[in-house]
Amino acid sequence: MPVFRVELAVRPRPGVKDPQAEAVQESLARLGHGGIAVRAVGRLLSMTIDCATSDEAERITAALCEQLLVNPNLETYSVSVEEVV
Repeated sequence: MPVFRVELAVRPRPGVKDPQAEAVQESLARLGHGGIAVRAVGRLLSMTIDCATSDEAERITAALCEQLLVNPNLETYSVSVEEVV
């Protein structure tokens, strides 16, 4: 069975307050990097999935997001899938 590498990027939804991004931006300004606007701080999950197709890997990942990994009220996500050779 093929193995697929999946990268899942989770970010705050637009308009949702992001205290981590604000803290990073304030710290950068204190270090003299005032021209940088930190848009969001999120998380990146990298995993492998044993399944038949890349479409199935995307469906599995979407189910994981809905069940556990993403709070749909506060976060959005994007998925990248590639077959491991």
